[in-house]
Amino acid sequence: MTTRALPWTPPPAVDVEALPVGTWWDAVRAPSNIGERALKTLGDQTGAVIQDKRGTLYWLVKVGSIERNWQFRGVRLLAELADERTYLGVPPVSWTTGPRSHWRVPLGPDRYLTDAQRLQGALAEADRAEYGLMPEGRQLCYRCQLPTDEPIPVDVEARGNGVGKIIYACPTHAPLYPPGQQPRTLTSAPATAHEGRR
Repeated sequence: MTTRALPWTPPPAVDVEALPVGTWWDAVRAPSNIGERALKTLGDQTGAVIQDKRGTLYWLVKVGSIERNWQFRGVRLLAELADERTYLGVPPVSWTTGPRSHWRVPLGPDRYLTDAQRLQGALAEADRAEYGLMPEGRQLCYRCQLPTDEPIPVDVEARGNGVGKIIYACPTHAPLYPPGQQPRTLTSAPATAHEGRR
């Protein structure tokens, strides 16, 4: 039996090391709520995944395999840019548990890069499940009052006629609504109100 060597392994290090994106791989960053759903959907079809101390997940994908038209709220594509370098903090290969940055799905001969098309499908499903359909046009963020192309529904404001107004936030401010609590999805907001925990 022969053991296949990985095409790339993190350099020996004793701490997280900033490595350039676009040399060995590109990366896809997803917030914890979207990332966890996508990881579950991918199951055994996921490649190696890094999780940082905030719970954000990073998939490694083939260089140049990401299309720029992905429209998922809070998801970022990390690739080399024409005029500047992009870096990803990569933990030592032996770090496989948290709470610090670690390999959530450890790197191995059968777990290296994730197929970009499968990842796109899993992220699309996670985005719909977590936030519902993308609204038409830009929406104002409740906090910064700036229009956002990535509106995240955080609450439904009840009105006298029974039709609720959806309150949106940009990805930066969604975790801050309401102060001190986790953001709610459209499906959880009415249930939470019914339970008396608004």
